[in-house]
Amino acid sequence: MDCKMKDLEIGDYVLATKWGDGDPQDQWCIGFYNGKLRYENPRFSVVNDEGKEFRNNGFRRVKKITHKRGKWLLEHINEIQNSNRSLWWWVRQSMKINKEVLWKKSCNLSKFTPN
Repeated sequence: MDCKMKDLEIGDYVLATKWGDGDPQDQWCIGFYNGKLRYENPRFSVVNDEGKEFRNNGFRRVKKITHKRGKWLLEHINEIQNSNRSLWWWVRQSMKINKEVLWKKSCNLSKFTPN
């Protein structure tokens, strides 16, 4: 998990991925942190604005993000889904960068890169 549990509070806006590597081909979402689920390896509940869980089994990795970052990620969803980069790589990218330059940066590897 990217931040310490004490840093996350119920209702925080987060990016969540099914697996730790953040592969955009796996399940992921942007929503609101809803707590830790009871599993041997921790998983975290994330809900939409109506309080409905995105994934009953939870997510293995979550990171608090701003609403501005969430909107930016959703605006780039096609590039994210078609790139060979992790969602965690995308979270670190400048939101001011030209879309064409960003796309070139995201495609400069021959296979998926987790970070």
